Amino acid sequence: MFKQDLLKCFPIFQDIPQEHLSEILQWGKILEFDSNETIFQNGEDAFDLYGIVDGEVELSIMVKDKILKTDIQYEKSIQTHIETIEKDIIVDSIAPGEILGWSALIEPGQYTTTARCSKSTRIVSLPADKLKAVFIKNPQTGYVFMGRLAMIISQRLKHRTDKLIESWSQAFDVVRI
Repeated sequence: MFKQDLLKCFPIFQDIPQEHLSEILQWGKILEFDSNETIFQNGEDAFDLYGIVDGEVELSIMVKDKILKTDIQYEKSIQTHIETIEKDIIVDSIAPGEILGWSALIEPGQYTTTARCSKSTRIVSLPADKLKAVFIKNPQTGYVFMGRLAMIISQRLKHRTDKLIESWSQAFDVVRI
C-alpha cells in the first residue's frame, strides 16, 4: 500500500481532502508490534492516535477484586485477611481500518484502556498535536473528523456498557441495576 493512500482505508478519514491527508501523513509513522506486545497502558499520558493497518489489538481494563481469606489453625485460631486480585478484562477488539488511542485528542489526554496486540500488528501512529494543528487550520476537516470520532467513542461506550450489564445480570441474577 502506498503511503499516500494509507489513511483512505480508515473510515474516519473518508471524504477528507487529499491535501489535508497528505499534511497529516507527513507526521505519521508505521509501527510494528509482535503478538502480546503492549502499545499503551491505561492511565498513561496520551500523545498519539493509532490506526490499525493489519493485525488486531485488544483493549482491556484492570479490575481489582477484594477477597476475604481465612486461615484456620487448630480449630481455635482463625486469621483473616483481605487479598486484592487484579485481573485484565478485554472490553473490545480493534481490527484493521479502525482507530484507537482517541484519548490523545480529548482532555485530560490519558489512555482509558490498555492496548495489547493479540497477533502481529502494524499500525500508523499519528501525533495528536499535529492532527489538532491541521484541524485548527482547516476547521471543516476538524469538524468532520471529530464528529466521526464522537460516533466511535459512543459506539465503544455502548458496547462496553452492554457487556457490563450482561456480566452483572449473569453474575448476580438481577433484572434491575
